[in-house]
Amino acid sequence: MEVQVLRSTIISNVDQQTKVTQIPLTIFDRSTVNWHITVIYAFTPPAATNTALKEGLIKTLALFPTLVGRFGETDDNGLPCILFGDGKSRGALFVEAKVDENLENYLPLKPSLDMKSFYPPTEEAKTLIQVQLNRFACGGLVIAITAHHRVADGQSMGNFFTAWGRCVRGLDVAPLPVYDQSMLAPRHPPRCDFEFWGVEFVPLSLISHSYNEALSEFNPNVRNILAHYSKEFISTKLKGQLQQKYSTFELLTAHLWRKITEARGLHPMALTQIRVAVNGRRRLTPPAPKEYFGNLVISAFSNAIVKDLLDGTLEHTAGLVSDGVRQVGDSYLRSFIDFGFINEREVLMPNTDVEGTVLSPNLEVDSWLGLNFDEMDFGCGGRLCSFLPGWVPVEGVVILIPSLDEDDKGGVDVIVTMLEEHAKLFRQISHSLA
Repeated sequence: MEVQVLRSTIISNVDQQTKVTQIPLTIFDRSTVNWHITVIYAFTPPAATNTALKEGLIKTLALFPTLVGRFGETDDNGLPCILFGDGKSRGALFVEAKVDENLENYLPLKPSLDMKSFYPPTEEAKTLIQVQLNRFACGGLVIAITAHHRVADGQSMGNFFTAWGRCVRGLDVAPLPVYDQSMLAPRHPPRCDFEFWGVEFVPLSLISHSYNEALSEFNPNVRNILAHYSKEFISTKLKGQLQQKYSTFELLTAHLWRKITEARGLHPMALTQIRVAVNGRRRLTPPAPKEYFGNLVISAFSNAIVKDLLDGTLEHTAGLVSDGVRQVGDSYLRSFIDFGFINEREVLMPNTDVEGTVLSPNLEVDSWLGLNFDEMDFGCGGRLCSFLPGWVPVEGVVILIPSLDEDDKGGVDVIVTMLEEHAKLFRQISHSLA
């Protein structure tokens, strides 16, 4: 497949002259990965025109100004922030491209290094958001969006995607994004009841290289695998093994933890850890609004000895996952906010920035379930027929995605990144109940 770039422009609808705005990076922003996250959407024809998509994007960016800003430092205390309206904001990169083939030849979209041609390079991106429209000969459309993770988490970007669709369709966006950070203010006096050094952040004295340097050493053995778990498999095969009630996320995560561990062939006495991204909005007291734009995600951890994990039951593993997530409540989040205030002038290096390209024996699990990613709608009669993340170069990442299969509402697609030598066995056992 050859993707031909036709034109690239920088767009923005944020006033660059009259008002300079500084939005500090919170401890949640500073704890996330320091690179772009990519989402790829495929729409059947007839799809919205490039002009309509561009005009709608300009309107949407006016409501989400941090996406067209730049990283800088606050004037009063020199702390990291996002700046816009200062005449130097960089806008959004908008790329128009074409493919002289029919989209149906590539549906459903599957993880592949070829997908990288659908979006601009992210390694040295000049803007915080990049959008590429890939128009196929049949009129089908693949849209790829990359956004810097320290500007927005999945909940925020899901809200942005929904808003863009509404702007293209000529509808109002309501409720609007929330930038008020007062809900994340430290307590008086601030206190840390939990340890975050070595959990979320690495002391600088222990850092031998940065994660970005590790990522530049491309690992050709990492594979991105797409597995589908039907609603029937989840509700009958998996939930049928349980005495207690667990969510689809907890149950499927537990199943995948066991199967990936088995496929890796780890030593029976090795320790394996799973890190789960938890949306903190509804876990704060009082809850933060769903429309809060930025990052409000923190990690939950669960550990197990390989032998215990594989010899035990699915229900036991689901309990480990559930217990880890349950630890993340208001007191944990408030302690993390206070930790950020106490260490606001420190150089904070997230653990995720120094882990390298192979996480084994550990796993990182991210859920896109319930983030509205699958609700992007530009009208015009075409339908969203496929979506998935961009190519993930790191082994040990699991991403849960709502399936778009019209005959399997409630099914889940899963991206699993594995080393090539483990991928074959995982494909064989991914749905095994043993």
